[in-house]
Amino acid sequence: MADLSDRLDRIDTKLDRLSEAVSQLARIEERISHQNENMGTIDARLNDMETRIRTLEQASNSRGVILAGIERFGWIVISAMIGLAAYFVRK
Repeated sequence: MADLSDRLDRIDTKLDRLSEAVSQLARIEERISHQNENMGTIDARLNDMETRIRTLEQASNSRGVILAGIERFGWIVISAMIGLAAYFVRK
């Protein structure tokens, strides 16, 4: 009888450990689920930021081309004015 009682105690202890392990697995699964939701949110935000950055890069490139053209035209005008000034001073 004592053998049977000891054996039942060991089974009871093992069942308690198994129950604790199952509850820990449930908590871990909940954490993983929460982290996956957070990663989805972060991924959506990253995609939005990437789209915004691309839009800004395209706008910046077009502005750079326009400003480069204006700068060249300005230098041409300044060079022409200096040339005209030198021409009239020479006469």
